[in-house]
Amino acid sequence: MAKEKGRTPGVDSARRVLNVLMLFGGEKPSLSVEEIAEQVDVSVPSAYRFLSLLRELELVEENGNGTYSLTPRVFALASSAERAFEIGAALRPVLHDLSRRTGEAALVMRRVGDHATCAEMVETEHAVRLSFAPGLIMSLHRGAGPKTLLASMSDVWADRYLQRSGVDDAERARLLTELGKIKEQGWAVSSAEVDEGVWAASAPIVVGGRTVAALSVAGPRYRIGPDREAEILEHVVASARGVSESLTRSGLVTVGSEGGAS
Repeated sequence: MAKEKGRTPGVDSARRVLNVLMLFGGEKPSLSVEEIAEQVDVSVPSAYRFLSLLRELELVEENGNGTYSLTPRVFALASSAERAFEIGAALRPVLHDLSRRTGEAALVMRRVGDHATCAEMVETEHAVRLSFAPGLIMSLHRGAGPKTLLASMSDVWADRYLQRSGVDDAERARLLTELGKIKEQGWAVSSAEVDEGVWAASAPIVVGGRTVAALSVAGPRYRIGPDREAEILEHVVASARGVSESLTRSGLVTVGSEGGAS
């Protein structure tokens, strides 16, 4: 398995807030401040600050008995993720075919907020496999699939996202130029951006004029030379075009007034 990148630096406070959010689950739908502080390994005052932020964002609410629980707003996020996986499952036959044609892993990626998620994946029989897996969360500015999704957004949205992501001015300018090229040509390729030594190609799945997902193929760099790059990219683009037409006819994916797939 290819080596995964390390943790994102400079976001320890944000990481703790998200860790607090992920404590809530089926077995523990309600938690006290003391329980949260103990499980996240922070002081009680810090736990209160994290909960205050989550309350401000309407993601948790106080129950009135000293405990907190998730709000219905979280269900909307979960519903969005669920729809992403429904599309991935529907496209599984396409992924099998694409993997068979290219001899590499094929996957569907969707955007969820500021991240890309792998909705479905078909691996190869080769001994070397990738660290991708359904449910994996990635940044939108690293890798062919995520950047295909980011390129589908408006220039203003992409610029603000890159600022939120903390990339420096030079890197942001370079990425915005690259995103414009991806949008114009209708595909993206990357090398060693998510996994070391891995090359990937991606093309958008478009329904109603909106990109609802990205179809990608990825494999170890040592197996994919220049000739295979062109061949794989051709298969990816053709498959994405076919999937776009199929989804448009099936009505599985609808696009809201603000361009959100549902």
